[in-house]
Amino acid sequence: MPTTDPNEFTDREKFVLSYYRDARLSKSRRLLFYNLVFIVSSIACVVLSMAREDEALAFVAYCLLLGRICYLMTEGGHTTEIIQSILAKYEAKLNALTEAQRQEDSENG
Repeated sequence: MPTTDPNEFTDREKFVLSYYRDARLSKSRRLLFYNLVFIVSSIACVVLSMAREDEALAFVAYCLLLGRICYLMTEGGHTTEIIQSILAKYEAKLNALTEAQRQEDSENG
């Protein structure tokens, strides 16, 4: 059974790294537009709810916003875990390189 380096990045970690390295992706206007769609839809439902005196549309507006917030919190939690894992792996690699450099300096010095 082949052993894998625990400091190797998983596919999900590689995806997150590539996403944040590319400023065009991480500062995407599509994401802003996507969030605005939820906000505008909710506002439209509230306005229609008031105009038609229908509480069901107000409930739909609430559910739209609540669903989006829950999704963002869940995804944010997953992304936070992935970033913590990436940082731990970078730190382990940095410590290994630092230790190797110290050993090399002590042998040469």
